[in-house]
Amino acid sequence: MRTVFVIYLLVTLLQFVLCCEELTHYRKNDKCCKKCGPGKRMLLDDNCEDPRCQDCQIGEYQSGYTTNTKCERQPSCDPNLHLKPQEDKLIITKLNKCVCEDGYYCTQDDDCSTCVEHSVCKPGQRVAKKGSPDSDTVCEACKNGTFSTHDSADTCKEWTKCEPGYDESSPGSSTSDRSCIMGARGNSRVVIIGVLVAVLVLAVFLFLGVFFYKSKRNKGWEEFTQVKQDIACLNITPVHQEEADVERADRPLQQPEEDIDSSIPVSPTPSNMTENGNVVDQEHGKEHIISSTESNAYSYS
Repeated sequence: MRTVFVIYLLVTLLQFVLCCEELTHYRKNDKCCKKCGPGKRMLLDDNCEDPRCQDCQIGEYQSGYTTNTKCERQPSCDPNLHLKPQEDKLIITKLNKCVCEDGYYCTQDDDCSTCVEHSVCKPGQRVAKKGSPDSDTVCEACKNGTFSTHDSADTCKEWTKCEPGYDESSPGSSTSDRSCIMGARGNSRVVIIGVLVAVLVLAVFLFLGVFFYKSKRNKGWEEFTQVKQDIACLNITPVHQEEADVERADRPLQQPEEDIDSSIPVSPTPSNMTENGNVVDQEHGKEHIISSTESNAYSYS
């Protein structure tokens, strides 16, 4: 009898568990009824197996299955307090917590209601750990032999090492670099290097000058030889040609002479007049003028 009772009790409990799962269902009047899912609220529970549910409005949320008729309110993140929602998109299925803006962090872990600005690492320090919305910035002093010159430096730089020939003029610190100045050995080295460079440059210029001089001289000799060969082929003596040109230049230009009539006008005389009383003209270039008498060839019948 006892064994039967135990078996009955186990079957009853198993049926109750299978029928009414606590996360998604609830018991009402010995019935296993459904709940509304995440992001929803229950309007009425008049239908146990298929209740009427409605989505949560903007600024509300419901993170799990529920029988409540109201959704939870999302927290208000005031930007004047450097607060902002953790996620920018609309969320109705879970709590959208407030977090601090960039450059600030929350002083409380659970409820972020106050934001504090991150610490600024000063010159001579470096950022050992960057700040987050939940924690402040951690600063660390620069080690010996290193320095930083601006705020919130990520790393500290090493001091400059003076090269051979240079001496330290001012030591380095956590906020400034070491400076170096040229020593006596460095000055002598610079002088030697300068002299060597000057000699090298002078040698290059001399080489180029000699090279161009020889090239120009060889080119001139070749041109002179070519001209001499051309003159020999034409069988022309340059000196005689020049003398002929000089004589031609010194010789005065001859103007064409006009014919001058040097004859003396002839006075009319009986010897140079015709029977009609006309003067006989003398032809130019003839020394003597022969006058001929005109005869009247009249026939009288």
